[in-house]
Amino acid sequence: MNEPAYPFSSRNQGLYYSFYSVSDSKIVTKLVIYSPISSSVYNLALVDVQADGSLADDVTTNNQDINQVMATVIQTMLAFSDQYPDKLIYVQGSDDKRTRLYRILITRELDEAQRLFTIYGKRNDQQYEPFVKGHQYVGFLFQRNQ
Repeated sequence: MNEPAYPFSSRNQGLYYSFYSVSDSKIVTKLVIYSPISSSVYNLALVDVQADGSLADDVTTNNQDINQVMATVIQTMLAFSDQYPDKLIYVQGSDDKRTRLYRILITRELDEAQRLFTIYGKRNDQQYEPFVKGHQYVGFLFQRNQ
């Protein structure tokens, strides 16, 4: 992705990454959280920190910076996989709309993304296949290329 990324910081042994989404009207703190699903797979969650300190993965920030936010998420994926090269990263939207957005972004950036990661799509039957443009998936699995 040739978009600029926001600066981010890492804590909790590279499992939490924080950055700010900035627009003329507001600044939103975002977190990328990696949590284990199994011994080899970690879930990636992109959340907004709400005013009361709670975390929300189902809000629309509307800062008109989706490309920069996603470029930042990709940078955290690289940082995470540098620290944990044997771990896979699972990504699924909090709803169908977000999952579709992720599929569109992966498709758009597929050539570059495949230089960094082997990407699998999770089908409705819960099986994985190598990512194919135009196929519908319920989630995505990323394995860092060595």
